Parts: sequence; structure tokens; C-alpha cells
Amino acid sequence: MGPEHALTPAIIFLLAGVVSAFASRAVRLSPVIGYLFAGVIIGPSALDLVEDNSTTHFLAELGVVFLLFDIGLHFSLDEVRSRRDDILRFAPMQVAMCGFVFAGLGILFGFDIPVALIVGASLGLSSTAVVARILADRRKPGCPIGRSATAVLVAQDIVAIFIIVFAAVINEAPEAMGMAIVMSLGKAVIALAIALTVGRFVVKPAFRALAATNNQEAFTVVALLIVLTASAATAGVGLSLTAGAFLAGMALSETQYRHVIRAEIKPFQSLLLGLFFMSVGMGVDLGGVLARWPAVLLVAAGILLIKSGLIFVSARLSKRNEPVSAQLGFLLSQGSEFTLVVVALPAVASSMPGTWSSLLVSAVAVTMVAAPVWTNLGVRLAHWIAARSKADLPAAPEHDLGPPVLILGMSEETRLAADALRDHEIHYVALEADPEQFVSAASDGYDVVYGDPRDGRLLQMTNATSPRAIVHALARQPMPPGLLQPAVPGADAPARFISVPDQSARIRNASLGLRAHVSAAKPAGVEMTTDLLTWLGVEQADITEWLEDQLRRRGLLKDPEEEEDEAEVESA
Repeated sequence: MGPEHALTPAIIFLLAGVVSAFASRAVRLSPVIGYLFAGVIIGPSALDLVEDNSTTHFLAELGVVFLLFDIGLHFSLDEVRSRRDDILRFAPMQVAMCGFVFAGLGILFGFDIPVALIVGASLGLSSTAVVARILADRRKPGCPIGRSATAVLVAQDIVAIFIIVFAAVINEAPEAMGMAIVMSLGKAVIALAIALTVGRFVVKPAFRALAATNNQEAFTVVALLIVLTASAATAGVGLSLTAGAFLAGMALSETQYRHVIRAEIKPFQSLLLGLFFMSVGMGVDLGGVLARWPAVLLVAAGILLIKSGLIFVSARLSKRNEPVSAQLGFLLSQGSEFTLVVVALPAVASSMPGTWSSLLVSAVAVTMVAAPVWTNLGVRLAHWIAARSKADLPAAPEHDLGPPVLILGMSEETRLAADALRDHEIHYVALEADPEQFVSAASDGYDVVYGDPRDGRLLQMTNATSPRAIVHALARQPMPPGLLQPAVPGADAPARFISVPDQSARIRNASLGLRAHVSAAKPAGVEMTTDLLTWLGVEQADITEWLEDQLRRRGLLKDPEEEEDEAEVESA
């Protein structure tokens, strides 16, 4: 066999990926759908252009490995503390509720109890790759919905590690299963401690020394070495490849080189993740799906409906409002790539009755294909719920939080200000008189009140009659009479902030007494927001760290710190 035959599968994969990505964009669908359909077409059940073998599956799994590494780069112990409600309460509750319901259904259909528990728990997980893509396409990774969803996905990825370990010992005696779970938990804790220690005392000095060599290409090699070595190490001690990748990313998240590393890894992640989705499509038995399409669609619809409902309930029990709960329910309702891994394990597949193994693989793939459309339905439902609640007056605060920052109008720029105030635990009140803007902001998780700010009841109910500062949307809402009184008697009147598109608008608003900033950088409104934080007394180092985090969440790799790091590498 000549070298051209060895290259043929790679050429087919790349060509299918390029065509599917362009085609899905042309019809305004997520590229995930294009990759899945491309896999079906080139797979053994259709054109059979590429052999579905262990090498293909391994390369596809590496896509998930690199994705988990990237998530780990965004994750840190500070993130656990700031999102502890999502990670330690909402996510475990959601996985447990979904797992037990699906396990109960499995037992009704003839599954043994251990198999039902494993499959049920795996169906309680959501697809990290699909949700991350949806959030990126909707440009919402930094809004409250996006941050909650990302935190839940990280918690689910950790749960998935233990599900896979449990699945590997499913045929063992009950005593051995319990011991395996305890040992896996111990290994995970030890691995986490080792990762944090190595990241601080070994990896960070190593990268500093690497920067001194003035060898840019070495960063790529070392980054790949870290990902693959950590993955191999955790797999070697009985965990999973993805566990090591996540821990490696988490260890590097505390270093100033994380942006350069992420930039170097990104091309590999994108390529291999596309291959993962195509491999999922290749695993779909097109003939079997067409022969049993009513059953496949029924199971897929059941997964989406049951998970949407249970995640909604979990979110409500975690004190989210109804629009946010609805949107999270639909966003996280699809099946997970880990479910496909679990169902494909020989110990699990051989223990499932009838043709349930292939049926679940097809149904989970369908839920992943349907996820963007299903998410859009959730957004519409959230908007409807938020619109229905427009007339409700806010409840009086249980505690006196002091004078708030008042936000008049929820534009893209003022949303960023709200994110900054929330992250720095500064009390704010947001008012929105435009129905569409209110519905959009409320359904995305922002704490916003509907109504005209000239309505004295709103200001009294929210304790916003004497704000510390006022942030205006560009289309300024009417100024309530007497609102410019100082928050503290004898103090200066509250400063008023606004983000504008050009210099002439800045001069015009400045003449009205506003601290106007031209919005020239991304994210929109960053100039106004940083000035607001400075005026409120936030330390400059904290502002810089917050801004860096926002840039990472939005995928803006060329942020100031990254350019600094790259300049250090080039000039060292």
C-alpha cells in the first residue's frame, strides 16, 4: 500500500470537515450538526469512505481531551469559590435527579440495577462540546447563563470520571465495586493535589525557563507534552484520559503563560473536536435508525423532555428564577459524549437487554444534533416567562445593602458593567423600560426590574432613591426627578457613566455632566466599566484580573496580558 492510501482517510476527514462547516454556516446551523451529518455520510452505514476503527476513536477521544484541557485552563480554585453554588449544589442535584429517573425507567425496561444506574447517571450529563459551541455561537459565555452552564459542565465532567470507573467494574462483586469507587475517589484527590503542586512549583518555573530560550515553537511542543503526559498518567492509574487533561489545564490556569498555551493548543483542539463529532456520526447505524426511526425519535424526545423538566426543577430549587431555569433546562438537556463512551464499554453494552445499546447511541446523537434548535426553543420560553412577569414589582430587599449603583437600561455595555459589579460583590439595581430589552436581559440571568425609572415606587422598593453611581445605556432612559441627590448627606452627587460610539457623542454627553467613554475595544463598554470600578474604589490589580477573565470567556485571545506574555517569549 502506497503512502497515498495512508493519507486518504485524513484527506476525507479534512474535506468532510471543511464542507460541513461551510454548509452548516450557510444554513445558519451550528457546525456541530454539520460534523455529525458528515460522519454519518462518510461512515460505514452510508458511503463507507473511512473505516470506523480504534485509531479513529482514539483520535476522536483526543478531541474531548483537548477540550477538557481548555476548560481546565479557565478553571481554578477561585472559580470553585465564586461558582460554588453551581458546582456544589445545582450540578450534583441535577445529575442525581436525572440519574435516578432514567435509572428507574431503565429498570422498567429490563435493565439490571447496576447497569440502569450507570446508564441513567450518564444520561444525566450534558455535552460539554455541544454546549460550549452553542454558547460561543450565541456569544454568551460571559453572561450569567453561560457562566452557570460552564460551571455545571465542569462539575459533570468530574462526575463522568467516576461513572466510567464504576462502569469498568460493573461485573465485579458488590464489595469490589464499592472498593473501586473509594479507590477512584482517593486517586482523584491525590491527582488534584499533585496537579496543583506540580503546576506551582514545577510547570511555572519550567515555562519561565522556556521563555528564556527565545524558542516560540517549544511552547507548542511542551504544551502538547503536558496534555498527553497528564492524560496518560491518570489513565495509567485507573482514571481517564480526560481527567488528566482537565487537571493539567487546572494546574496551568494559575500561571501567566496560560494564554500562550491556550493559543498554541487551540488548532489541535478544533481539529480533533471536529473529528470527534464526525466519529459520533460514523457510529450511527443509518439503516437501523431508518428501520426503527420512531423508537429512536421517541427515546431522543424523552431524553430532551425529561432532562429539560428535571434541570428546570433543580435550578428552581437552587433559587434561580423561572426564565433562567427554563433556559438552563433546555440548554443542558442533550445527551453527553460521555454517555456514548459509557454505552460503548463492553461491560455495559453486553449487559444491556436487546438492542438498547445501539438505540441509545442513535438517540443521544439525535439529541446532540437537535441541541441548537432545542436551545432556541428554551430561549423563546424564557422570553415568554420573562415577558409575563414584566408587571411584577420587585420584592423589598431582606437586608439593607446600602446605596446601590443604579443601571438605567440593559444594553450590551451596561450588561458588562452589571457583570463587573456582580463579580466584585457591589450591590446594583438595574431598571429597564424597554420590554424587549428587559425580556432579553432577564432571560439571560440578569437581575433586572421592568419599569420607568421615574416611577417612585420602583426606586423605593429597590432602595435606589440615592444611588452611589448611575450607569446609562446609550439610549438614555428618563432621569427620575431628584435622583442626583448624594447617597450620603454632605457628599458629592453620584457620578454618571455612559459608553458612546464616537468622539462627538462623548463631547455631547460630557457637556451634560456624564463621564462619557468612547467604546473602541472589546468587549463593548470595557472603558466605561473599568472607570466605574476605579471610581468605586476597586484595586487596579483586581480590575486587571477581572478584565483578563472576561477576555478569556469571550475567546479574545489577543488580550493585553497575552500580548505581554508573547512579547516576553519573543524578547527573552
